[in-house]
Amino acid sequence: MAVWKNPVRAATTGAITLSNTQTVDGVALVADDRVLVKNQASAPTNGLYKVVSGGAWTRTTDADAAGEFSYQMVIPVTEGTVNGNTAWQLTTADPDPYIVGTTDMDFGAYTPALGKFFEFALVSRVISSNPAYLQS
Repeated sequence: MAVWKNPVRAATTGAITLSNTQTVDGVALVADDRVLVKNQASAPTNGLYKVVSGGAWTRTTDADAAGEFSYQMVIPVTEGTVNGNTAWQLTTADPDPYIVGTTDMDFGAYTPALGKFFEFALVSRVISSNPAYLQS
């Protein structure tokens, strides 16, 4: 079951320097903005960060310790040219425990399984109510 984290303002589209205010995915970030960093060359540096003006970014308080991560946790993204109005999930299987800065943190686009169930149910209903589809 997915655990939802608080939304982030933006999500990366490539590797970035984890310091100072900057523009990520077309969003001009300011101090204290939450950002999903998901494209670093070193996967253990991926994760949820808080922007620090004039300094190194810090991990957000809800994702800076082992007990705050879970396989398939979901992070909504509110703004961005590419990633705005999307959600991303942690795809790294539980290493028991996650160790921040050591465990690879890989993220993939969130696709709710429930949506797939309803899509299947709708297609099944259409086919079963139209016998022509059932002919060989």
